Amino acid sequence: MSSYVEEINMALLNKKLDKMIDLFEKTMAILERRKTTKKEEEQSKNWSIETYKNSLLVKFSYNVIFKDYIKELGGKWMVSKKAWMFPKSDTSFIKEIKDKFPEWELTMEKVQQEKIEVEVEVEVEVDQ
Repeated sequence: MSSYVEEINMALLNKKLDKMIDLFEKTMAILERRKTTKKEEEQSKNWSIETYKNSLLVKFSYNVIFKDYIKELGGKWMVSKKAWMFPKSDTSFIKEIKDKFPEWELTMEKVQQEKIEVEVEVEVEVDQ
């Protein structure tokens, strides 16, 4: 009789171990995905601008230095849009961002009705 009880206990123990191993594997997979996503975000150097009512929204992958600079320029964090908001009337911040972060690429400009005019310096070589 005791061997029968031991077999049942062993079977229950094996079931619990299988559940624990499965849970551990799922947890490790989730942690690995989070780690990969974070690395990709740290490497991304793209930012975008879009219009929203009387404002311009600046969006970018999280970067502490870029975020602090946007804040210094007077950007206000808009939680609902997950973007930094600037007044549409003053677009000087665009040139300042481009000058401070030349390696960052402006990937998208979704501007409705009005176009944002940004001065772009072009060097022209003349053959003599």
